[in-house]
Amino acid sequence: MTAYIGILEKEANTLWGVWFPDLPGCIAATETADETLAQAGEALAQWLDLAREDGVAPRAPRTIEDLKEDREFAEALAAGHAAVVIRPPADELGLDETQLRAVDAAAERRGLSRTALVRELVLNQIAG
Repeated sequence: MTAYIGILEKEANTLWGVWFPDLPGCIAATETADETLAQAGEALAQWLDLAREDGVAPRAPRTIEDLKEDREFAEALAAGHAAVVIRPPADELGLDETQLRAVDAAAERRGLSRTALVRELVLNQIAG
């Protein structure tokens, strides 16, 4: 599964947050760093699902070397925030990258997100 690099940060009087330079608007924020990191994968998965549903191809994740050339990313690191690698929790199904692409293609043909397709298939299987 594709991993994205995020920035884990905490400013005075705020929640811990993770944001992704390659995915504008994709964030997770909670009271603790551990909770935020735990929720960041789900936020990433939801953002990617919504993008697919909207017919938007998400930006491919940049490498850490490429991101260091990004002004906002470089400023966050200079301010003492941490770069973190986050993967969406799609491997709950135990599928490899090729299998996930096949699932995504099948979902796209039906006009569904990956989650919606899996939900539909599961419900059809247990109903019949």
